[in-house]
Amino acid sequence: MTAGIARLVLSAGVSLGTIGAAGFAPPIEPRAWLFFLLGIAGTLGGGLVLRRTIRRRASGGAGGLGGRAELAAALDRLAGEVDRLAAERAALDARVLGERIDALLSGPYFELGARNEEYSRALGAGSFARIWAGFAVSERLLARAWSMTTDGHLEEARAELPRASAEVRRAAGIPR
Repeated sequence: MTAGIARLVLSAGVSLGTIGAAGFAPPIEPRAWLFFLLGIAGTLGGGLVLRRTIRRRASGGAGGLGGRAELAAALDRLAGEVDRLAAERAALDARVLGERIDALLSGPYFELGARNEEYSRALGAGSFARIWAGFAVSERLLARAWSMTTDGHLEEARAELPRASAEVRRAAGIPR
């Protein structure tokens, strides 16, 4: 059943349920229970099929978003970039370090963060929360390092980079 048909069944179920519920006003209509029960069945059936269809698409099914595998690959790439920045931090002056952090935050971090709802649907709330916690902490640590860099606290900023790297590495360790 496609998403369009599932939406149709869901809508019809809500409509039938409403008609059935309206029939319970005194005097009770003879088919009120029939319409009400058909409405509940249609609403549940259409809703469950629609949810499954959306999750299948989000997790990489036909025409999907790529889901778990895409997120894992994106986090692996991001972890590599943060690792390189952390490894090179001692050789970077404040201007270059700030520019590199800004490029990460406004590029790959922003792009990945903009798709958080898609990944939440694809992974489910529990898995998403475990993965996204590392991503969010890493992003925040990089933003903090950028702020320290622009405020003239270069050594403190450099100290945040290994922590940011460890957090994005934690996020990238999702099971595939």
